[in-house]
Amino acid sequence: MTTLDEAAIANLVRDDLAHLIHPQYYAPDHESPVIFDHGEGVWLTDVRGKRYIDGLASLWNVAVGHGRTELAEAAAEQMKKLAFANSYTGFSNVPAIQLAAKVADLVYEDLTGVFFTNSGSESNEGAFKAARFYWNLRGKPMKTRIIARERAYHGGTLATTAMTGLPAFWKYFGPFLPEVVHTRRPDNIECDCAPNTDGECAHWLEAAIEREGAENIAAFIAEPVKGAGGVWTPADDYFVKIREICDRNEVLFIADEVITGFGRTGKWFALERYGVQPDILSIAKAITSGYVPMGAFIVSEQIMSALQQLPSDARFMHAYTNSAHPTAAAVGLRNLRIIEEERLVENAATMGDRLGGGLRRALGGHAHVTNIRNLGLIAGFSLVKDAEAATSYEVSEGIGRQVARHMREEGGVITRFVGDQIVLAPPLVIATAEVDQIVGAIEAAVRSVTGN
Repeated sequence: MTTLDEAAIANLVRDDLAHLIHPQYYAPDHESPVIFDHGEGVWLTDVRGKRYIDGLASLWNVAVGHGRTELAEAAAEQMKKLAFANSYTGFSNVPAIQLAAKVADLVYEDLTGVFFTNSGSESNEGAFKAARFYWNLRGKPMKTRIIARERAYHGGTLATTAMTGLPAFWKYFGPFLPEVVHTRRPDNIECDCAPNTDGECAHWLEAAIEREGAENIAAFIAEPVKGAGGVWTPADDYFVKIREICDRNEVLFIADEVITGFGRTGKWFALERYGVQPDILSIAKAITSGYVPMGAFIVSEQIMSALQQLPSDARFMHAYTNSAHPTAAAVGLRNLRIIEEERLVENAATMGDRLGGGLRRALGGHAHVTNIRNLGLIAGFSLVKDAEAATSYEVSEGIGRQVARHMREEGGVITRFVGDQIVLAPPLVIATAEVDQIVGAIEAAVRSVTGN
């Protein structure tokens, strides 16, 4: 635990600007960075000694909180035993086998086969490749396209950037795979379903399948909650209808639960809320609570059976050097034990109700706030010029950045803004007093910035 003097901090800032290329890099954003030194529970402390509540679980991932010595000890113990193990065909390691079995036990009933990755991006990339591979095995090689949703986020590889339905991520990186297409509001179609909080409904997928041709589509990918795009929550019947549409058109359903998996929504996995099972599930982030990188995609029994009965000329030639890394697996196993033993899924449900209720009491009816939403311990709201006249898309330029800065500097709460959406997903270990402090910091920030 270190508090640095200003000269040392200045040197760090200089070296940061000179050498470190940050995710979503724009150099002026790093001229005065908050440089973290350590964390404990839901709290982060910077190199000046200032403490903040981690209102986004760092990047949606530190589920069990910071400073868990149990996870450090699990990593150290495994490193002492085995630095690395090749997990290619014919080799394996104990913690990876145990974690695969544990994950298969926790996820949806029909999902059985686990392929470990290093990140959510890799999980979604692998899920897409697995879907294509499966349809080739089934004698349907034309099924190569994937449908993704507007305002969705699925990763930073070339394919997953194309899946991401946020145009800001596309600029200067194209052209993208033409097989990746997106939903959009259909013309002249009457919608008889309740829309999601961002206005999308299941008919958008139906129209996309008709436009592209079901015979050409391998899969549809969706986050149960659109996380990085602004925390947009689904209507209660949305995924029930999505599952029916996919089944009727022979389209695999990939659920991207990189953010929502392992308790975030008050269920182990978010689609449990709707009684829906995907064909492929993508996970990452909270599987190790971010202590070491790890992700996975998990396939249905039907797909797993096909992978276990391949013809001799059809190996599943998909691989990462660090897939099923023994240290990551050991940390993952210990992390899942913590979530179970401390009943953090249940805590996420309880604290999520408190967070959502607190936001609605503090900001419901505010002239510049609309569309307050949460699903368990993930929440968001929209800042607008006029809550009565504006929809959630007609946002007030720059207000989100100002509110997030006020929360950080005056309220001691770190979180994220997406345009003019304020989003929240604190660690699952959060307690009532800390939830209330987040709500208080948000209310103060909104009222200060908007003058209302």
